[in-house]
Amino acid sequence: MVSSIQSIRLMTTQIALKALKEQEATTTSTSSASSSLLQQYGLDTSTSSSNDTLTRLLTTLATKNPDSTVNTTPSTTTTPVSTDVTTASFMRSLKDSLEEMADTAAGKKQADAMLAALKAGTLTVTDPVSGQKIAAWDVDDEKHKDTTSGAATTIATNNWSDFLKERLTRGEDVSYAKSSDGSYIDKTTGENAYFGTVGSKYYYLSWPAANANTPASGTDKTVSSSGSSDTN
Repeated sequence: MVSSIQSIRLMTTQIALKALKEQEATTTSTSSASSSLLQQYGLDTSTSSSNDTLTRLLTTLATKNPDSTVNTTPSTTTTPVSTDVTTASFMRSLKDSLEEMADTAAGKKQADAMLAALKAGTLTVTDPVSGQKIAAWDVDDEKHKDTTSGAATTIATNNWSDFLKERLTRGEDVSYAKSSDGSYIDKTTGENAYFGTVGSKYYYLSWPAANANTPASGTDKTVSSSGSSDTN
C-alpha cells in the first residue's frame, strides 16, 4: 500500500520535471502551456532562475526511487489504481493491498481476517464520499473469472469525519473501540471494520465478526450494474 503511494508521488514528480525541461527547450507559445502545467503542481515558473532551481529540486526528487536511478519518464508498467469500486480492476487492487498488509507484523491478523472475508464473499467496501457501497469479490476465485463489474448500492454521501463518528463504536475512554484483531467495530451492524487506503483513496471495509458467515449485501437503492456478477 505504501509502495503504491510512493509510486504515485514519484510519477507526479517525474511528470513535472519533464514538463519543466520541455518548457526550457520550446518556444514562448508552448512555454506558457508548460508553465500552466507546472503551476498546477504549485511550482513558481515566473523567472528563469526559479526554473533552474526547480530543475535541480525535481531531479533530486526523481532520483529517490527504489533503484536510486534517474528516470524522467513515468514507467509504462505502473497500473493506475481504479477508484470505481464496481470494477474488477478495483477488486484486484483491493486484494493486492490486503496481501501487502498481511506481510506486516502489525497488520497481519487484521488483513488475514479481511482476506478470509473477501474469499467468503462477506467483505463490504464503502465510500461515503461518492455515496457507494458494494460487496467485494475475490478476482482469483474461479466463479468470478468472467466478472468484470458488480452492482453498488447508494448510501447518503458524507465526509469522512462525520461518517466515522456515526459508524464506529466508542469505548469508555471515548476512543474508538477495537476487536481482538485490532479492527474497529461498526456500531450499526456489530461487524468488524477497517479504514484505510487502496491506491491513494480512502475506503471503509467491514466484515462479520468471527464465526459469522453471512454473505455481505446492501440494503439501499442499486446505482449501477454491468457485466456478470453474483456478488450481491
